[in-house]
Amino acid sequence: MSTTTDDRRNAGKRKRALQKRAEETRDQLLKAAADLFSTYGYEGASVRMIETVAGVQRGLVAYHFNTKEALWRKVVDGVFARMDDRVGRAEETIRDLPEDQKLRAFISTFVRFSAEVPELNRLMVQEGKTKSWRMDYIVDQHVSPMLDGLRDILGVPIDPHNYYIIVGATSFVFSVSHECEKLFDVDPITDEFISSHARLVADLLETLQRSSQ
Repeated sequence: MSTTTDDRRNAGKRKRALQKRAEETRDQLLKAAADLFSTYGYEGASVRMIETVAGVQRGLVAYHFNTKEALWRKVVDGVFARMDDRVGRAEETIRDLPEDQKLRAFISTFVRFSAEVPELNRLMVQEGKTKSWRMDYIVDQHVSPMLDGLRDILGVPIDPHNYYIIVGATSFVFSVSHECEKLFDVDPITDEFISSHARLVADLLETLQRSSQ
């Protein structure tokens, strides 16, 4: 039996539909895994839990990612890729600024990213508590290169004190947004709050820099 043009067209449509469904399933799994890994940690987020929250059939984590470890790496790589993209798009502008304005511009960029993607800081808190292959992976593959790039962009030394002041001040409130709402009846995920927070963090860091000189 010969294959007609309509048969080939229909086969192509079915193939594209299957590819689209597979991509949607992968995205659902990655989104659910990012939320669960950052909330419960690697050990606390089971494969079954991830598949349930993603709303997909059992066995699809293994089908799409082979192992839980591979899924975790994909989640981490994806979160840092989003940050790298955001900072990369701001980098050219920041480099062209006067030296005394670079830190402020970076803080604004990072605060907005932290508000949009709180999973990054939550993942770091989960994994930073203990020694593990996961912490080694995050630091070696992502944080150390990021820190080297940040020193280059800002043109200032970054030691443990100002690094954790920057990370904590810029991102912590978005990692505990529910606490902020309960304590102060304020939703931190609003443009008004984010803009105000970025300005206050930049003011604080500039004050600390002046006092240390």
